[in-house]
Amino acid sequence: MASKKYYTVEQLEKAKEMLEELPDLKKIRFTKDDVLENLKSQIIKLALNKGDVSEDIKSALESAGIKVGLKAIQKILSEKKLERKKPLKNT
Repeated sequence: MASKKYYTVEQLEKAKEMLEELPDLKKIRFTKDDVLENLKSQIIKLALNKGDVSEDIKSALESAGIKVGLKAIQKILSEKKLERKKPLKNT
């Protein structure tokens, strides 16, 4: 026969205090999209100024423990190319 487990007010209050003390992980955990957004300028710089290709950049990120797809890197670089091709409007 399984017994019901009851908790005291003290246990509830202690749990609340412990949960309140947990750190804000939003400041130290980043999604793949967050990482790519933060590294976007360096990725573009590598490709445009140093001649690195998407595969080189992907490999460098993986060696830093960041796994991203090749398509995500290529998307950043293609957005930059499109940005450069837009004609300036004369106003």
